[in-house]
Amino acid sequence: MAISSPLDPRTPTSGSAGGRRARPLSAEEQARQAAIARALAAQSEAAPVAPLADSLEDWTQEAAAEPPQPDKEPPRSELSAWTAGALPTATSSLDDWLQGPIELHAEREAEDAWSTADSVSGTWVPADEERRSRTATADDAARAGGRSTPAAAEARHARPVFRHELHGLRAVALGLVAIYHIWLGRVSGGVDVFLFLSAFFLTGTFVRRLESGRPLGVPRYWLHTFKRLLPPAAVTIVLTLVGTAAFLPSSLWPTVMQEAVASAAYVQNALLVFLQVDYHARDAGGASPLQHFWSLSVQGQAFVVWPLLFLLVVRRARRGQSVRRPLVVLMLAIAAASLTWSVLSTQTQQQVAYFDTAARLWEFAAGSLLALALPVIDRLTGASRPEDGALPRLRTGRALLGWAGIAALLACGIVLDVSTMFPGWIAIVPLAAAGAVVVAGYSGRRWGIDALLSTRPAAFIGDISYALYLVHWPILVLWLHQSGQQRAGLLDGLVVLSGSVLLAWLVTRAVDAPVRRSRWLEAKPWRALTAVAASFALVAAASGGWWLVLSGSGAQAPAASSQELPTDEVATEAPTELRPAGWQLGSQWPDLPERCAGDWAPSADFPHVLCQQLLPGDAEASGTIVVVGSSHSRQYIPALLPTAEAEDLQIVNLSMDGCQFLAGAERDSYCAGYDEYVLSYLDAVEPDTVLSTVTLTEAGTADETLPDGAESSVQALLDRGIDVIAARDTPRWEEDQYQCAEAVIDGGGTPVDADEECGAEASDRLAASNPAEPLADLVPADPESDARVTLLDLSDRICPDGRCSPVLGDVAVYMDDDHLTRLFVEENLAGPVTEELDGAAR
Repeated sequence: MAISSPLDPRTPTSGSAGGRRARPLSAEEQARQAAIARALAAQSEAAPVAPLADSLEDWTQEAAAEPPQPDKEPPRSELSAWTAGALPTATSSLDDWLQGPIELHAEREAEDAWSTADSVSGTWVPADEERRSRTATADDAARAGGRSTPAAAEARHARPVFRHELHGLRAVALGLVAIYHIWLGRVSGGVDVFLFLSAFFLTGTFVRRLESGRPLGVPRYWLHTFKRLLPPAAVTIVLTLVGTAAFLPSSLWPTVMQEAVASAAYVQNALLVFLQVDYHARDAGGASPLQHFWSLSVQGQAFVVWPLLFLLVVRRARRGQSVRRPLVVLMLAIAAASLTWSVLSTQTQQQVAYFDTAARLWEFAAGSLLALALPVIDRLTGASRPEDGALPRLRTGRALLGWAGIAALLACGIVLDVSTMFPGWIAIVPLAAAGAVVVAGYSGRRWGIDALLSTRPAAFIGDISYALYLVHWPILVLWLHQSGQQRAGLLDGLVVLSGSVLLAWLVTRAVDAPVRRSRWLEAKPWRALTAVAASFALVAAASGGWWLVLSGSGAQAPAASSQELPTDEVATEAPTELRPAGWQLGSQWPDLPERCAGDWAPSADFPHVLCQQLLPGDAEASGTIVVVGSSHSRQYIPALLPTAEAEDLQIVNLSMDGCQFLAGAERDSYCAGYDEYVLSYLDAVEPDTVLSTVTLTEAGTADETLPDGAESSVQALLDRGIDVIAARDTPRWEEDQYQCAEAVIDGGGTPVDADEECGAEASDRLAASNPAEPLADLVPADPESDARVTLLDLSDRICPDGRCSPVLGDVAVYMDDDHLTRLFVEENLAGPVTEELDGAAR
């Protein structure tokens, strides 16, 4: 897609490349322009009618030819050449100063929905070079006696067209994304429009290359595209890292660091999918300041794959055969497969499907199909452009179709709450709306939507749309974290939006546009590659360096307490530092140092079970303790270590996250087979003791039960002559207890304040008595067996004095909404567990 001046290039204008008034033309210049106009007119009359395959150029904004390259290396660019933009003059209006001279600062390459920043601050081809090119073409035509020359024909067919209404459609889509994020918290469909438009522009570009006999230049396209997109993204990511360090709690830092690198590598959506299904991920559904990069990752992955599809029809193009029909068939096949997967995946795993590239490709295919079909549609409906000097047919119908498209786009998400339905079939609504605007095109009616979308305010937002998408979400997230709000209000939302627009304009002028218009970077492929690599390296260095600084002094071990605060009660004074620090929470999952080996190696693996052991495989242990069940069993492992180390015991972790040990009970598909796997392993290893959590609590309530299968499981162990440590479950919460307490303490509060804000009475989180008490009466089937059940109830230590608090002393009790921190277990629970084990042994 190439964008040209919205004015006829042969019409004198009042603007200039610098935003100043053009000087009056001299008589000699006027005579020369008249001669050029006569030559062009004669050339146009003698030229054959362009074939249908080329007619798409007028409607899909074909990329202009590569800018002329100098014969020798150009001099180094001065800083002013990179940063200078249009300056105001005495005759400039305010909108000229804000917008820049969009008439003559035309974009030369627009192969995706973000390629608009050049219209703010410059173009590859200066105005004087463009005039010289036109003059040379006209002179060639005049020397040919008015006959069309190949050069003249190429210049005519490559005539760029600026589709103002599509530029304005970018502004509408981006405005919907920002407004819905800031005030409504709903899915708008704006992102789907950008996916659709990206495929529309990209397909038009490559099809025209095929039909004109030009090489596809796929590697060059990749370099050109990511050279444009990555630098402003890298700057935004680095600024977001700085804002995260300054304003967000440390518990979010590791996640933001991961997402920073993933965003720069265009795999952010894959990371979010992984976090959605990763049991150990912290608050995977929470708002990260870089979460919005998922859609850019989907686009980036499509930009890599989509050009390769056109390689499949290169031979047909070389033989002069049509490439559109096979491409239509290919796009229909991709759309059908992707849409089917999208519908099925959205119904079963919507949180994963939302970020899944495979579930979004049909939106790309839809944009490609419209690009392939648009020439026929325009021919049948009599479409035209303002530059043609003729009005289109069906003007009223076009105007109404355009308004219907915008109305449908605005209604998507307001009338319909589609947040839980995307990206299934419901995404057809915003795509059809965008398609209606594209097909309507230029209506020729003053009241048409194309007229509104072609106004200067819409063009301004369209010009900064890429940078605005980049910056608006981090600003919003940082503000909401600081203000403690779930949603911005009217006034502060306006401040967030205004600040986002200002920052987007600065990023566009200072980073985006200078990189895009740099002829030095475009002159050599390695230079563009260097810009891409440098952008990624900047993000990787910022994230990695920050992590090294954090972990360099004390590795990931929680720092020792600098205060002597009792860790079995709520402190009335604020701790110097909450332990563990938020960025250390990843180390709080209890792991054992060795993979299972030797006599303790299982005969087979089981999904989601990572067998670990304390001692090496060749060690001679005096006994074995096996931990089975869910992660709530695993969290007690640190409390077993003092006894194991003192008595040379082997500890084996055979737990499975989210799956209790309930032999004989009916299981879901996730836990199916786990109980049998455990019993098979125990029969092979013959341990002395098994620890398992036997009760089950519910988040936010006092509903604590002894689930079906708990009694039969304990009985099965006793019958095998194995001692059982039957642990009581810990309270579960509706919100992340660590983040709740962290916010209070970071705000200057004390653990008492955190307790009031986040804690609860034990009677509101646990049953009045331990539901596992009947298990103490179970005995082995063999009368001669001395296997027994030891009830492990640590509720009084976790909730001292009948109060469940998020912080005891300066130690956080919880690492999330239901798991104890390893530090708390080591410092508060290891002693009582050791006493219980000693008593059982006696």
